[in-house]
Amino acid sequence: MTLSLFSGTGLALSAYNLLWKAAVPLTRNHKRLKEGHGQRTLRENKLTPSDIWIHAASAGEAYIAAELVAMLTGPDAPSILISTHTRQGMEVLEQRLAAMGSTQVTTCYAPFDAPSLMNQAFHQVNPSLLVLVELELWPGMLAAAKKNGTPIAVINGRLTPSSFKGYARARKLLAPLAPEFISAISTADAHRLACLFPETPIEVIPNIKFDRIPPPDTPLDTPRALFPGAETRTIYLLASVREEEENTVMAMCHALLKKDEKALIAWFPRHMERVEPLCQNLVQDGLPPIKRSQCKSINANQSLLVWDRFGELGSAFSQVDAAFVGGSFAPLGGQNMLEPLASGLIPVMGPSYSNFAWVGDDLKDAGLLRICATPDEAANQLVRIAHEPATRNDRRLQFQKLIETRRGGTKATCRHLTRLLGTQDRPAQK
Repeated sequence: MTLSLFSGTGLALSAYNLLWKAAVPLTRNHKRLKEGHGQRTLRENKLTPSDIWIHAASAGEAYIAAELVAMLTGPDAPSILISTHTRQGMEVLEQRLAAMGSTQVTTCYAPFDAPSLMNQAFHQVNPSLLVLVELELWPGMLAAAKKNGTPIAVINGRLTPSSFKGYARARKLLAPLAPEFISAISTADAHRLACLFPETPIEVIPNIKFDRIPPPDTPLDTPRALFPGAETRTIYLLASVREEEENTVMAMCHALLKKDEKALIAWFPRHMERVEPLCQNLVQDGLPPIKRSQCKSINANQSLLVWDRFGELGSAFSQVDAAFVGGSFAPLGGQNMLEPLASGLIPVMGPSYSNFAWVGDDLKDAGLLRICATPDEAANQLVRIAHEPATRNDRRLQFQKLIETRRGGTKATCRHLTRLLGTQDRPAQK
């Protein structure tokens, strides 16, 4: 598909490209974008010719991309390039792909979305299929795929009502960039996506995140291995806390320490670049922390650890007594509430969990999610959960029963990707 420069979309893309040219020099010292900057600008080119290009924006999407790779194996497995925007996403990919021993997969930081950069990238990769995990509608990437003749699949698609309003305002400009296939995680998401792309085939497929949850007979990690010296403490984990809610979560910490004299709080920031400013803010708030990397053993005088080592959150859930899930005490939609449940913990959250409304309401109705309006209420719930007599295995089994019929998304998605890949017979570029 060729986009005329004189069409509304073509003109918008030309202006969009000029904005990127002005913005790229300003990104060199950006706290998140400076890492991998050479790859993002194609000065350090790690792009490889691949059958499938999967774009996984950050860590959550990277886990989903890894699930797809694990399914797309065998002697005839397609070559795959996976791009991501964040360091957390890159670390997830490196860890998961190394564990799988994948040889047909390469990874890179995604090029900036300037159409001129994306055109270069697609000319080099020349993929037969572009896969966007969840919903990352980057105009430059979509336009370059259309120009290259590459079909686009959106998988594990979700679109919140607020995001839909924003996209709907650009519906006419997005129409020429429509995907060839969309899988949606719920009927409500499918309806919103159909309003946005009425000509695109859409199928409701279970969320791939359910396939990442280990079965209930999977052994939990070694108790307290991440918390040496804290065997007699009550450990409260604060998972994926975002900058916008830090002050509220600090108030929750004060309440926890008052309610439980044995409390040890493990604070996992959502973004690692927040570690230093967060530690400074905690000191000013009367909560002097210690970084996990500087703590070989936890003594009785230490009450708050700030985690500065990536990749240990999943293991930590099985080693603590209660867990708060962040992104929920600010209007951010909440972070992943499924991980603590897989370890037998009922997650405590603030009132914002729209990103997980597709499962959060069911969990709440089943008593497997506690939603709190205030930091003091959240502290009360955490203390209550930490001292409840119910066993972790009871909670795991209850959670597994609830999601039993929601597995299979990875396999169903890969069937569609294989079909879309098999229908392509494009000549290689010269």
